[in-house]
Amino acid sequence: MTAHTLPDLGSRADRVRLSATLPAVIRMLEAWQLTRDQQAELLTVSVRTVQRSCTGTAVPVLSSDQLTRLSLITGIYAALHALYTLSPDAWPQRPNNRHPFLGRTPLDMMLSSGIPGLLAVRRLLDGDRSGQYGATQQAHVKAARLHQPDLYLDD
Repeated sequence: MTAHTLPDLGSRADRVRLSATLPAVIRMLEAWQLTRDQQAELLTVSVRTVQRSCTGTAVPVLSSDQLTRLSLITGIYAALHALYTLSPDAWPQRPNNRHPFLGRTPLDMMLSSGIPGLLAVRRLLDGDRSGQYGATQQAHVKAARLHQPDLYLDD
């Protein structure tokens, strides 16, 4: 695979190579303070697989669906760290009134909606990173104080 081509998820060699990122993605989910059960559910693997993968001794060859989840989680994690300097890892578990969350937490959406939920969160954050969404002066003030947990809810 060259730097300019997409991986072939039908290729076992590419899936083996990409599956090796599972321990790093689990560390990202640990930073979000997810339980092992939540990690397993989000990744669609067993809790035992999560536990084994943490040690790096038994990383399974993941399916294309599971690799897609790893990719989306990695993108969400990177976007959060690019957008928020204070408490980026707390964001997934905070209630949020923005569309599409409507008072739910981003984590709730990701767990209940699977890949479509992960995609929605990733698109929202990528839009924020690109400046796609205009913000009012009030939103800028809130963004400057993001370290305060109650600011994720609209006043």
